[in-house]
Amino acid sequence: MKEKSELSRREFLNLAGATVAGVTLAPWIPPLTSAWAQSLVGTGLTLPCAAGDVSADGAVIWLRAERESAVTVEYGKDAALKDASKAPPIRVVGENDYTGKVILRDLEPRTTYHYRVVVPDKTPGPVARFVTAPRADQMADVRFAFSGDTRQRYQPFTIMDAIREKKPEFFLHLGDTIYGDLEGKARHLSQFRDKYVANRKDEPTQRLFAETSLFVVWDDHEVADNYRALDPLAPVGRRAFFDYWPVRQDPADGHRIYRSARWGKAAELFILDTRQYRDESVGTILGPEQKKWFLDALGASDARFKFVCTSVPFSSPAADKWGGYPADKDEVLKVIKQKKIRSVIFLAADVHYAAVVRVPGNTALREVIVGPLGAQLGKGTGTAKRFEYFNNEHLNYGLVNVHAEGADPYVEIEILTDKNVLLHKIRIDASGKEP
Repeated sequence: MKEKSELSRREFLNLAGATVAGVTLAPWIPPLTSAWAQSLVGTGLTLPCAAGDVSADGAVIWLRAERESAVTVEYGKDAALKDASKAPPIRVVGENDYTGKVILRDLEPRTTYHYRVVVPDKTPGPVARFVTAPRADQMADVRFAFSGDTRQRYQPFTIMDAIREKKPEFFLHLGDTIYGDLEGKARHLSQFRDKYVANRKDEPTQRLFAETSLFVVWDDHEVADNYRALDPLAPVGRRAFFDYWPVRQDPADGHRIYRSARWGKAAELFILDTRQYRDESVGTILGPEQKKWFLDALGASDARFKFVCTSVPFSSPAADKWGGYPADKDEVLKVIKQKKIRSVIFLAADVHYAAVVRVPGNTALREVIVGPLGAQLGKGTGTAKRFEYFNNEHLNYGLVNVHAEGADPYVEIEILTDKNVLLHKIRIDASGKEP
């Protein structure tokens, strides 16, 4: 999304880095010092840990140490971590900016776990927690939050405290997790990493991440505004993304970000990568491999509700969104219709406004668009026929409540402000009929 807001004179002077022979030295906004950062003194850690890609029996724990060292994750059901289990240690190295991921295995489903990172000869790090998913055959209600767009200049991201108050079982970040091209344009890996460090220093973010787990996908600003797939900075931005988020990496394809996440029999999330596989020459936004995987998995899913998680809106006619790739969009709608796939709900961010949309081509389908978490508000008007609701006056997020256990299962989605003021609420039934 293009940035059109104006900077104050002081901001301009702060951002105006030295330029020598055409080379810009990136002038980063200094990271905030947080209460959590203070609690890390003596732990050997530089940032609080985070949990992500949680399943019924596993989780990914992300961490960052001060220097090269062996680190261990202790975890258990007891908040005091008495008789805690210990994951096999890993070694963090400078090549990865002293970040690392520890995979927890053989966990119990639908269980709250507490965990912390321990560096040898240091004080154990602060304790955080997450909840595991139900088994794939277990029907259980679920609550989760989603949104996107966290630009460093808009810290503190107070909306993260609003999300935390609602106690979601997980938080889905739908991209633009940093703005690599603003507040100093990142050109090197270290500069992209600096962006992540700055956002991870945000206190409300740290409080939320300490109390729930994450599913994260990227969008354009992890590299540059509306970047093309062959942009030479794309591999650099992708490397930094993997370094700084608790995202599982496919051993057979280290570049793969798209994946699915099952939350019991109630819900399955299809987390799409709508950036790195775009090919304008053949008109695809997903690329052939991702598209086949997605359509096959969506058709095979027996989850009561299927959430298509896309960083850019599926319903938008804009060239940078799905509207610029009509063949892929039409194929998705065709498969949903031909296979009679019920209870599909699209979730999106990116455009810096909140909206509920009847999907053109199949008005029985709904797309819920939210954001930003912390960025400039969008300029849209919401007058197009497809909009059922539109708001570009507040920072916002979506809270999804899946009521799957009753005789009449349904999803209720609330669009909430950074003060948890309700902007809009919709209910989507599992009947397969048009609401």
